[in-house]
Amino acid sequence: MAIEQPCRIVAIGDIHGCAHALDAVLAAVDPQPNDTIVCLGDFIDQGRETREAIDTLIALSQRCQVVMLKGNHEEMLLASLGSESAKNSWLMYGGVQTLNSYRFCGDIDVIPAAHLDFIRNCRDYYETDEHIFVHANYLEDAPPEEWPEYVLRWSLLDAPLPGPHMSGKTVIVGHTEQRDGEVLDLGYVKCIDTACYNYGWLTALDVTSGQTWQASRWGVLRESPKEPKPQRWPLAMGAD
Repeated sequence: MAIEQPCRIVAIGDIHGCAHALDAVLAAVDPQPNDTIVCLGDFIDQGRETREAIDTLIALSQRCQVVMLKGNHEEMLLASLGSESAKNSWLMYGGVQTLNSYRFCGDIDVIPAAHLDFIRNCRDYYETDEHIFVHANYLEDAPPEEWPEYVLRWSLLDAPLPGPHMSGKTVIVGHTEQRDGEVLDLGYVKCIDTACYNYGWLTALDVTSGQTWQASRWGVLRESPKEPKPQRWPLAMGAD
């Protein structure tokens, strides 16, 4: 009789159109039907393969449970659908690369309806018994349903840092680039945006075991360090 594997919850940081990195990380994680993959948002823009990355994530949803969170870049794209000025702003922050992944020098109408629906269906946050997943930041003294959109998608995890969340749950975030390529782990909050498109790594984190997988934008897996890294303060280098 086959032994059922335990369920895993694996968070993936800001993909930013780096489909080769996503493919490599998923191949290493090898998601099973009872696993949950939580993508922390900003899976579009900056990198060259947004179309391919979304196709991969849609296919992945047929293989296991996939939870997609909305980042500031998805917010900018959706705002662009009804505003020329919003579109011009989005294009300056990686929208050009996204459109080029569908058709070089295309306009926003080159994005298929299925991909737009996929983005529209992203959640603001995801909560389990032990963790809260959100794209950008959190308020320590309020439940996630009360966090403003700015906190959810734009606020940097920067000094002064919030304290542990009132629920006692560990918060998993992206958005604030850790440009040294290392996960920020303060115990009660972990940031796994390790700047893949910016010559860093795409990070996946098993939130229960602590195991990590990292890949470069070219799809090359990073070797695991021999010793665990100490806890440290975040690099206040700006958001993606």
